[in-house]
This record gives sequence, C-alpha cells and structure tokens, in this order.
Amino acid sequence: MNVLVGCGLGGTSLINANVSLEADPRVFEDPCWPDELKNDDILREGYARAKRMLNPVLYPNETPLNKLKALEAAAQAMGATMKRTPINVTFDDNLRNRANVVQPECTLCGDCCSGCNVGAKNTTLVNYLPDAVNHGAEIFTGTQVRYVERKNSRWLVHFRSVGLEREKFDAPDLYVAAEIVVLAAGTLGSTEILMRSKEHGLALSDLLGKRFTSNGDVLAFGYNNDEPIDGVGVGHPPRAQTPPVGPCITGVIDMRDTEDVEDGMVIEEGSLPSALAPMLPSLMMAGGAVFGRDTDEGLGDYLRERGRELEGLASNAYKGAVNSTQTFLVMAHDDGAGEMRLEDDRLRVHWHDVAEQAVFERIDQRLEKVTAVTGGTHIKNPISSKLLGDNLITVHPLGGCVMGRNGAEGVVNHMSQVFTGASTMDSNDVHDGLYVCDGAVIPRPLGVNPLLTISALAERAMIHLARARGWEFDDAPKTDAPERLAAPSGNSTPAPVGIQFTEKMSGYFSLKATNGYLAAEKVGKRNDLLLEFVLSVIVDDVERFIADERHTARMIGTVIAPALADAPLMATEGKFHLFVSDPSQVETKRMEYRMKLSARDGKNYYFKGFKEIRDDPQFDVWDDTTTLYIDILEGDSAEGRLVGKGVLRIPITDFIHQMRTMKALKARSVSEGMAAVAKFGAFFSREVSDTFGGVFAETARFDPEAPPRKRRRLRAGDPEHHTVNTEDGKRLSLTRYNGGGRGPVILAHGLG
Repeated sequence: MNVLVGCGLGGTSLINANVSLEADPRVFEDPCWPDELKNDDILREGYARAKRMLNPVLYPNETPLNKLKALEAAAQAMGATMKRTPINVTFDDNLRNRANVVQPECTLCGDCCSGCNVGAKNTTLVNYLPDAVNHGAEIFTGTQVRYVERKNSRWLVHFRSVGLEREKFDAPDLYVAAEIVVLAAGTLGSTEILMRSKEHGLALSDLLGKRFTSNGDVLAFGYNNDEPIDGVGVGHPPRAQTPPVGPCITGVIDMRDTEDVEDGMVIEEGSLPSALAPMLPSLMMAGGAVFGRDTDEGLGDYLRERGRELEGLASNAYKGAVNSTQTFLVMAHDDGAGEMRLEDDRLRVHWHDVAEQAVFERIDQRLEKVTAVTGGTHIKNPISSKLLGDNLITVHPLGGCVMGRNGAEGVVNHMSQVFTGASTMDSNDVHDGLYVCDGAVIPRPLGVNPLLTISALAERAMIHLARARGWEFDDAPKTDAPERLAAPSGNSTPAPVGIQFTEKMSGYFSLKATNGYLAAEKVGKRNDLLLEFVLSVIVDDVERFIADERHTARMIGTVIAPALADAPLMATEGKFHLFVSDPSQVETKRMEYRMKLSARDGKNYYFKGFKEIRDDPQFDVWDDTTTLYIDILEGDSAEGRLVGKGVLRIPITDFIHQMRTMKALKARSVSEGMAAVAKFGAFFSREVSDTFGGVFAETARFDPEAPPRKRRRLRAGDPEHHTVNTEDGKRLSLTRYNGGGRGPVILAHGLG
C-alpha cells in the first residue's frame, strides 16, 4: 500500500481536493465505534463547527467544465445521479474569512493537488492555523516530532529541528514541555510518534498500528475519450490557454444508497496538476497500451485515437489524448486489516494481498462502464498491476490509533484521549492531557472523502476538552487581528533573507565559588565536570542584523551538563549578540550568549556567556573567537544565584563542521542565498579586522622556509609602542615586535 501524505504548514490539506462530504450515518452504527458516538449531538455540533471554519460551497454554475459534463453523462448512462460536491474553495474575490485572511477567488486553474498558488483553497493554512495565531498560539515549522514522554506531571515532546544539521555533532533531540499535547500529525505521523513513544516506555494499547484502512481508495483513468475533458491543471499564472479546468474535484456519482453500507462507493472526477503535464503524453500512451482496456471498437475509432495520441506527443498535454482523459477517484470500503509497524525507525504498512479484495475488482468494473460512456480506454492505476508489484495507493489513510470503548478495543476513547494501555475490557483509564485528533482515530473505512469527518471528530474532542477543564470557546471572528493575505501579491515585499549555523562548544565548569573563569575551569577539569552545548544561531534578516547595534540573533539547542541534570537541558529564548562594544574596556568587543535552560524534571537555569575580542600583544584571534567564559545561574533569569562558572572552547574539527552548517534562510535563488552568506561573512571579517587591525591583516604569517608540516607563527617578544605623525598630517601607531631570527617586525595602524 503506497500512501500519499503532505508535509508542510497546513499538512495534507495543502494538497487535498477540498471535498467536504459527511459520512453515511450508518457507518457509525458499526460496533467498532464507541457507543457515545451513535446518534451523538456533539458530533453533529462538530460537523457544524467544521463547516463554519472550512466554508464548503458548491461549484458555481457560471462556468461549465468539460470534466464535470463527462461525469454527468456517465451518471445518466448508469441510471445514477451526479451531484456537485461541497468543496472548501473560495469563489468570491477578496473574501475575508473567519481568521481575518483575505482570499482571492479561484482562477479554475486545476492545480489544487499540488498546492494552491492562488490562495483560494480553504486549507488549514488560511483558516484554523491563522485563527490559532490570532488567539495567541505560536507555530514552529521545520520540526520532526519523535516521541512524547511523561515526566513529573507534564508531557515532554521530543523533536528534531530539520535543516539545522545538529546531527553533524551527534547532538541530542530537542524537546518542549506541555500540560496538554494534541497529536495531529496525520494517520501515519501520529501512529509513528506513539509507536516510538511506546519504545521509550509509554504504556499504550496493543492495538496501536492496527486496523489501518485505505478508505477503499482507487485512482484510475478514462484515457483518450471521444470528448474533450480539460483535466490537466494549467497553473497560476497559466502555462497554457485552455477552457477552464476548475477545482480538482467538483462532482460525485454518489452510490452509497445501498442496502449494505459496505457495498456503497463514490466516484469523483479529478484534475492532474500542471507540474506533471510535460510527462503525461508519453506516460499515458504507454500506460494505455500496456494496462488499458479500450471500451469502443472500429477502425475509424482506432485511427482517431491514434491521431489524438500523436497530436499530444507533438504538442503537449493540453491537446490530443491527454486532454481527453478523465481522472477518477473512488472511495469505498476495504476490510481495514492493514497494520503499521516501526521498522528501522521508519513506519511501514503491511497488508497481505490487499489488492486481491473483491471490492477493488467491483470498482474496476464500475469504472470501465463509466469510461465506456465517453468512448475512452480504461486504465487501472498501473502500480496495482501484477507486472508492477500488485500494489495500491491511498490518499485517505485512516486508522492506527483507533477509537474504542477501552484499551482492549482501541487506542483512544470517544473523546480522542489516549488509553493507558491496559488490555482488559473494563479498563478505560487514559493518559491525562494526551490526545490524537486526526484520521488515525477512525476505526474503519468511511467510504467517502474523510476530510470533514476528521475535522468534525477533532472539533468534538475539543468540545469535550473544554468542558472537562471549564473553558469556553471564543468563536467570534478576530476582526482586530492583523489582516493577512492568503497568497502573495505582485506588490508584496519579498521576505528578508537570513542565515543560520550550528556551533558546538565544550569544556569544564565548577559548582564551587572561585576567583575567576580559568580557575573554575581547572577545578571543573580536575573533578571531570563537563559542560557541552550544541546551539543553532538563526539570523532572520541579515540586513537588519548588520544594521542592529547589538547584532542580535536567535538561538536554540541543547546543553549537556551531568552536574546539573542527568539528561540534556533544553536551551530556549536564546539571544546571541555578535561584536558588541564593551564600554568598560577600550577597543574590546564581545560575543554574548544568553539563554534559559530547562531540565526534564522542570528545574530551570540561566546561561550567560561571552567571548572577549580584543587586540592583545599576541596574535590571538583564534583563541578570542573560540573561547567562551560562562556563568550558570539558578532560575530562569540573569538575576538568579550564581551556581557555576567555567570556560568552553571549540576544537578545530567542530569548527570545520560549524562552517559547513552555515546556510541561507528564505532565499529565492541560489545566488541570493550565497550573497546573504557572503554578506554575513564580510561583516564578520570586517569586525575582526577593525579590532585586530594590522595584526589581523598579517594572519597566516608563517615562516616560508620551514617545512610545510612544521610551519608555525613567529613568536613575538615584548612589543614596543610608538605614535608618529606623517608628513600629510596622519597619525600612525607603530608596534615593534622581536621577530626572532628574521629581525624586527613592525606593524602600522592608522588612528582616527
């Protein structure tokens, strides 16, 4: 079973077809559901709340679509009815939704399933997520959640930050603490997180990973029809001039009115995204020849079909055979017997002989009849053929953390609370504050697009959560929230380009009061009191960073200090200041580190550190920029009691790794990213040069006559300082060093 999922801010809603159809009420009569869900008023309220936020509407009648017209003809020929599907798409220009996001109207480009570049699709990116931000939530991208852990009456969510390259330093996972955790990572994601949590000791039901279902999904094609379909997206801005494609799915042949709910199915038309257009003519022609069944015969029909194929090969997907191809998406009822397992730290789906189930043969026969109405060639999904492995694909994975009455029958209860894992029929104990709210909780196929039902069950869970804690919903639209645009306009200001790098430092510190940092380092080394951090420095805007007098960046990472905590401490709210002038010391600048440290048991510390950059008699730019003097204070502020002091350093091997982690953020091209990194590097070099002056200019002054492996910097003797005036009125500071066997070395610095 292949599974299509979406990974981004907005999840799979970014690439779904936006269909909001309710499940057949008979589905909830299945004994696999908890009794509380049957004839449940709160579930109906959940549906209503979801519709209010998602705003599904029918495709308007003003602009006819050929793919919708073909589906309607097929329905009539089968004695069925074609209906327009409620879809989460905006057809009114500049509509302000409930999250105060202004959305433009749909351009009918057909690219819904590769991400709406218009901003008209009502994904969670433009409704639930900005609504959460309007109410105070913070959102962080680029994080891969690994597992959750219960520690001292709170939850720790362990995660990895994607792109920071902490793995180069073998750094531990990051984590955040919370009273309530709601997993909503999708069917595969939430199941994987809980499976890994179980490996780390969290008690969970033995049904975890079981009862996976594809929702009876089938993807197939009616290729090279006798009628134009216009079923390939054109993108935004359009890459081809064609009749309107329309949203991905606009119509459905609803065949769920069967005596047995298990026999029901829905057939929907779809569109393929424009990104696939260049390869479609050759792929479709090959697929039709190898896997297709032509539904009409005759020499004339054969010649017309070959002519359309040649036309498409000679031009593009918007002409000929591909332009006359209908995409079908079917949902039905499989046996829901799939199983997900964690193997080598990756989730795998196991489902023996799933493609052999009778329901898929029944769907195949129906689709062949539908295709025959317009004279096309029926192509099953090629990967489902025995030639290519007898596999299926689903875009609607469900199950894995299914609802049940107790831990023996499910992973979560009817309120989406996670059972503690007891496998007895009378055990319904749950983990306080741990929820799963996505398709993973659905214990059986729905036989229809699950988007709306998943949303309704999540809304229902939040209703119960609020009631249990005495909270009330703030449902009024936040009209005082900042207005946001769903898609960038041509006049919008490009996002600033930033940079990031990751740094590892290690050393020793002392928990005893000492007279200085170096003395503390010696005590710590003698007592083996190691302290090590891996911190990522994030500059959101290079231009602003350079202009800022304190040159401030963000930091996030971990600190290992066994004397303070037996597990890595999480570094949060970190501030990094680069080359800050030190008013107490002339011609001295500092690199400053400030951050909160949180232990897993809830204890907090505050970390202060500085590197001192100044022009000493010796050339010590390496030592200055790689030696950090640190203070550890009690509590979560710089006002706490001093508990530790020491020194950290960067080994040359870690410095090389650090340089390799530097990269641009939010650059729109490779050249723009390189320019941002170069600008930061030039700023760093200029600041160092300003501090060390001519000494910095003399870096890498080695004895050229020494063998390559024995080169070393010439050791300077006691310096002599002189100030002189030149004939043109300039003042120079001269520093004379003993250059060893090569005679004196004189360095001149301009003053003023």
